[in-house]
Amino acid sequence: MNRYIKTIICLGLSLTFLSGCNNEIGEDIVLVYTSDVHCGIDDNIGYSSLASYVKQEKKVNKNFTLIDAGDAIQGALIGSLSKGKYIIEIMNELGYDIFTLGNHEFDYGMDALSEVVSSFNGDVLSCNISYTGKKENKLKEVKPYSIIDYGFAKVGYVGVTTPTTLVTSNPASFKEDNVVVYDFSENDLFEKVQQNIDECKKLGCKYVVLVTHLGYTDTYKPYTSIDLISNTSGAIAVLDGHSHQVVSCNYYPNKDGVQIPLCTPGYKMNVFSKMTITKSGDVQLGLISKYDPKDSDMDKLIEGINKKIDDDTKKVVATSDLALSIYDESGIRIARNREIGLGDLCADAIRDVGDSDIAVLNGGGLRDNLKDGDLTFGDIKKVFPFNNTLCTVRASGQNILDYLEFAARKTEEEYCKDGKALGENGAFAQVSGLKYTIDTSIPSSVVTTSEGNFVEVSGERRVKDVFVLENDNYVPIDSSKIYRVSSLNFILINGGDGANMFMNCEVLNPNIMMDSEALIYYIASVMQGKLKDTYGSTGERIKII
Repeated sequence: MNRYIKTIICLGLSLTFLSGCNNEIGEDIVLVYTSDVHCGIDDNIGYSSLASYVKQEKKVNKNFTLIDAGDAIQGALIGSLSKGKYIIEIMNELGYDIFTLGNHEFDYGMDALSEVVSSFNGDVLSCNISYTGKKENKLKEVKPYSIIDYGFAKVGYVGVTTPTTLVTSNPASFKEDNVVVYDFSENDLFEKVQQNIDECKKLGCKYVVLVTHLGYTDTYKPYTSIDLISNTSGAIAVLDGHSHQVVSCNYYPNKDGVQIPLCTPGYKMNVFSKMTITKSGDVQLGLISKYDPKDSDMDKLIEGINKKIDDDTKKVVATSDLALSIYDESGIRIARNREIGLGDLCADAIRDVGDSDIAVLNGGGLRDNLKDGDLTFGDIKKVFPFNNTLCTVRASGQNILDYLEFAARKTEEEYCKDGKALGENGAFAQVSGLKYTIDTSIPSSVVTTSEGNFVEVSGERRVKDVFVLENDNYVPIDSSKIYRVSSLNFILINGGDGANMFMNCEVLNPNIMMDSEALIYYIASVMQGKLKDTYGSTGERIKII
């Protein structure tokens, strides 16, 4: 056994996953697949070790296919700076044959995705996307399926993209003249997939494999990969992504009661999956969680790309007619105790890309000023240096009220005294879609644990007169109503700064884009660099008395 490989076997299936065990060239069909790598080129196993593994497999298996089930090009600077192109360079070097579109492939817009699809050397798949516009279908090169003839059998690979892409990627990507023109078969997903399975069969495929970006847990209902299995027939396996969880091999009954294996390889290549279809028709599925050897060619390519990234951070990504600061005119930092124009701008950017009712941002997350004139990526990263991912949840008005009370617990009537800031609090909220008053004459009754985590509001609240922006008008917040709230995953998912009141909320989109990407998009594309009229002064969203 190769000592570099640690393999998890599916339900006692034989261990056939190791390279170099003999010198015979195998004729079985061997599939290696990844998903949700999210630009993790060096994370966990990494692309270099995967390249080494692939080369070894190709030496001993002539019927080898490399597959990715989506969300490859977004999640770090290497993706955002190149709009996915650098990741495609790596995938082409690896020799990927099939690439199903995940929801985050759409984050850079349709023009960028069109270039990604064109530059990918294999087949880009999604059977459930259709175009209804009157201009140009940017996804015309995307195929519903790919058929590979291995000699003793043809295999059809059907790609499926989650219908929730319309709300979990940037909504603007799917519009022409403010009208959505891309359909993801949210009303007939299973019928669409079945149609393509049947078509592959008619074209002579002995086997059909579904390469899906759906997710398998209840979070992703009604479009989970398990739902897909139970509503279709004819596929022999589902290679899934989207849920960021590791499943070596679970079985679920299809429409005809046949048990179908489902596999999903986690996140940022903490594992990758291997599937073998033998000449006798047996299917073997499992995961590889450790493979250490590196590939020198891939190392060289990644080194060159990292050099390009260093150069790219110096390139202009937007322009601004207004400088915005986290300090007042005397140099006192006020981002952590007062509403500021930069906070309004960043919160508006988050609300825009999150397609949400409300956005909140901790003032401590704004780390530097935004200069005017040409802005490089490096300039944007000074404002948002932590690479936080943005997300959206469904939160009650009461959740929001608790958050605002928690964020305002240290606020004082005056923000400075004798040249020093007063009432600074990294959790102080910069907001979008909200207006409210903080009454500093009322002592904070927020109760926290010894670690600073929110417990409750035990007395009178100092945050009053809270209004939510609806249809361009501010209306009183409804404590029982459910709102879409966008922010950093640091706050909404992880309860950062002790703001844990959102952690049990339903997550609508766990991974919209990076905070810096949102700010670039908003300044360059939405505001077109013209910030002065809107952000030259604060929006008077937070009144402090």
